[in-house]
Amino acid sequence: MAGIFGVRNNSSLVLRMGKDLPQSCPHPGSPNHVPSPWSRPQEPWSHPEPAPSPRPPSGSLASGGGGHIINGEDCSPHSQPWQAALFTEDEFFCGGVLVHPQWVLSAAHCFQDSYTIGLGLHSLEANEEPGSRMVEANFSIQHPEYNKPFIANDLMLIKLKESVSGSDTIQNISIASQCPTAGDSCLVSGWGQLVNGRQPQVLQCVNISVVPEEICSAFYAPVYHHSMFCAGGGQDRKDSCNGDSGGPLVCNGSLQGLVSFGQAQCGLPYVPGVYTNLCKFTDWIQKTIQDS
Repeated sequence: MAGIFGVRNNSSLVLRMGKDLPQSCPHPGSPNHVPSPWSRPQEPWSHPEPAPSPRPPSGSLASGGGGHIINGEDCSPHSQPWQAALFTEDEFFCGGVLVHPQWVLSAAHCFQDSYTIGLGLHSLEANEEPGSRMVEANFSIQHPEYNKPFIANDLMLIKLKESVSGSDTIQNISIASQCPTAGDSCLVSGWGQLVNGRQPQVLQCVNISVVPEEICSAFYAPVYHHSMFCAGGGQDRKDSCNGDSGGPLVCNGSLQGLVSFGQAQCGLPYVPGVYTNLCKFTDWIQKTIQDS
């Protein structure tokens, strides 16, 4: 899955959306807010080996050749049953995550006036894929402290018009209560742009590791915020990319982050991507669901 709309060049940051959207969709920060070019460490960073996971993300990868997602693989069909796809006017543009039978989490910068949510999908091209559902959204709520120019607090909740029942292909996932630790092994999934610039036919998965906070803040110092963390970007160039925004980063079987933004060119060596740090928002998420 190599993240987003706008001109993709080496001196700008981009959100990780899959298409240009109407003016109602926040645009990445202007040059007045996002300095260019970004400085990068001259040497690869070091971090501890990831601890064993009771549900290893690598178990969700299908066998076969690489080169997808930005050096990931086709996911095993329906191995990520919480994965959601956001559509507007029948066109896919962002990912999301089912966290409650009637609620989907996504990135705040994916906000639109209306959505159709695809659940239980493996392929975006399949017509009435068995076990899948298309559900209209009732309304969405951006985090009240979402900061457009700096992309801080980048999350929103979308309420579905009807609850969905759990099945082999559709399940909600719990949100991690503990914040990520450098070296944690995680899995990010989505239908975002591949290393060859094309959109994949089926859901892509890639295993990446959480990056130390000091590395993340050094890369993104002008916009770095405690609501963010970094992952990926090692020598293997594994990354999320255009169209992956709002999709899940799962660590140790729990939802740890949402795809947010990154460099305009996806999959650069030693350049991590940025994810919304959901452990900072569990109270807001729970209260919003309860009150709405």
